Amino acid sequence: MRRELVIVVMTALVAANPAWAQSKKYPPVPVDKDEEAAQRSELWDQATDPHKLPYAELVKEAQKLLGDRTADSALVAVKKLDQAIALVPGEAEAYRVRGDAHLQLLDWGKCAGDFQAAWTQLRLDPDSKGTPSPTMELRRKLGLCQARNGKLADAEQTFAEAAATGVNSVEIWMRLGEVRIAMGRLEEAITALKSAIEQTDITAQALARWLLAAAYDRARRPSDAKTTAGEALTADRNLATLKNPTLPLLGVGESDYLLGLAYESFPAETPRPEHALIYFRRFLKVAADSPWRRRAEDHVRELRTAQLPDTVDRTSGNAPLDEKDARPAVRKAMPAMRACLAKHPYIVMRVLVTRVGPRTRETARDRPRYQAPPEGVTIEQDESLEPMTRAEIDSAIRCIEPIAAKIPLPPIKEKDTYYKLQFRVVGP
Repeated sequence: MRRELVIVVMTALVAANPAWAQSKKYPPVPVDKDEEAAQRSELWDQATDPHKLPYAELVKEAQKLLGDRTADSALVAVKKLDQAIALVPGEAEAYRVRGDAHLQLLDWGKCAGDFQAAWTQLRLDPDSKGTPSPTMELRRKLGLCQARNGKLADAEQTFAEAAATGVNSVEIWMRLGEVRIAMGRLEEAITALKSAIEQTDITAQALARWLLAAAYDRARRPSDAKTTAGEALTADRNLATLKNPTLPLLGVGESDYLLGLAYESFPAETPRPEHALIYFRRFLKVAADSPWRRRAEDHVRELRTAQLPDTVDRTSGNAPLDEKDARPAVRKAMPAMRACLAKHPYIVMRVLVTRVGPRTRETARDRPRYQAPPEGVTIEQDESLEPMTRAEIDSAIRCIEPIAAKIPLPPIKEKDTYYKLQFRVVGP
C-alpha cells in the first residue's frame, strides 16, 4: 500500500512539472549572452535614437554596392550614404564609406573632404582610441586624396604625422616621399623613400624603388638612380606598377617619366633605349609646366644622339653568326630608317630580317629535310604612344622595308642554314 502511494505522488509531481521532467533528459539551451546583449543594445538604440538602425542599413547597402567595383554602383552608394549622413551626421562610418566611393570614382576633392570628416569624427569619439589600424588606413586614404586634389602641403602633413607614429608601412612612407618629390624637396623625398624600403609590412616595394630612382635622377645623382632603377626592375620586370598603377602617380606625365627611366635601366643584354626615348618625349609633350622638363630634355638629348641600335638580336636560326658583326651594318642604315618615322616620334617599330644560306641540290641523297623560312623583311609595331591610322603604319613600313632589305649583313656560307635578326627603329 505504501509503495503504491509513493508511485501516485511521484506521478502527480511529474504531471504538475513537465519542464522539470524534460530537463532531466535534456540540458537547457545555453543563452548566447553576446547576442542577448546585442539585442538589448539594438532595442536601446531604437528607443533612444530611432535613426541608428536605418543609418546602419544604408551604410551596409552602400558597402555591398562598392564591392561591385563599378562606377554606376559607386554613384548609387553615394546617394545612400548621403541619406545616412543626413540621418546621423555625427558618425564617422558613413563619411568613411562615402570617401571610398568617391575614391573609386577618382573624385579627389570629395574623397578628401569625406575622409577628413571621418577623421575629425573619429578623433572626437573616445571609443576610437586604441584602434590604430583603421585610423591609419583612413589617414593613408586622406593623404592620397589630398595630394591628388593638389593640396600637397596638407597631404604631406597627413603622411608625416602618420609616419611619426612609427607605423610599419611601406605605403605611408612611400606616399610621403612621392608628395615631397612633387613639392621639389628631393633630399627629404629620398629620406622618406629609403625609409619606405626599410618597412616590412609588405614585400611589394617596386613602386617605392621607382620613385626613389626618380628622386635620385632629378637630384642629379645618376649612379644612384641607375642602381635603384635596376633593383626596381628586378622586382617589376614587366613594369606593371608603372603601366597599370593602382592610383595615378602625382604630377602630369609622371608615369611617362618613370617609364623612360625604367627602359633606360634595362640591362646591356636587352637594352631598350628606343622605348626610353618615346616615353621621355611624351613626358615633354604633356608636362608643359613640370619642374622636371629640363632633366627630361637631358635624357632626350642623350638618347637621340646615341648610336642605335644598341644590339642586334638573333631570334632564331642555325647559321653561325656573331651578332656584333651585324651591328655596324645596321647602324649605317639606321639614319635612313629613322627618317621614315620623322612624323611619328612616339612609336617604335620592330624589324626582323631573315637571311638564308645556299641549299643542297634537290637530287642529293643527303639533302636535309627541313623548310627554311622565306628570306625577307618583316616590320611591326613594337610600341606606340600615339594613335596611327592603318595608312600611316603601312606608309612607314613601305619606307623602312627596302632599306632594311639592302643592309649588307654577314653572308651565310654554310649550306641549309639561316638566321633571323631583329632590331628596333625610332624616329629621329
